[in-house]
Amino acid sequence: MTTTLTKPIAAWHTAYETGNLEVDTQHQELFEIVNSLHDAVITSRDFSVLQEILNCLTNHTVEHFHTEEALMMSANYPDYERHKQIHDYLIAKVVNLLHKFRDREASITTDITQFLTEWLTHHIKGEDQKMIQFFQNK
Repeated sequence: MTTTLTKPIAAWHTAYETGNLEVDTQHQELFEIVNSLHDAVITSRDFSVLQEILNCLTNHTVEHFHTEEALMMSANYPDYERHKQIHDYLIAKVVNLLHKFRDREASITTDITQFLTEWLTHHIKGEDQKMIQFFQNK
């Protein structure tokens, strides 16, 4: 993505590492996109810039969730259905936000970037760490 002008809202820490290079790389990319979105909100970037970042966030999130879901299915992860429901919930929320923003029924605020940051860090530290531990113990 792009270099941010403001202080990043989402900081990557080694504590978030799962040990799966593809998953960790995708997580880091999601952090960068959330930071770019936050930067664009703080610096009052125009509608088209925000829409482009939201599109990027949506696409990367879908791609990342497909990666995780394929890993879970290939390993017969017992908590797959619940984990997928959590993914589906966030995708629906992001897509809904994207549509409302596109239709100018909603604006992107720092509350949204804060929510995305908190969701991402809690999901990685909770659900994703459990998933990777299952893979490692298998």
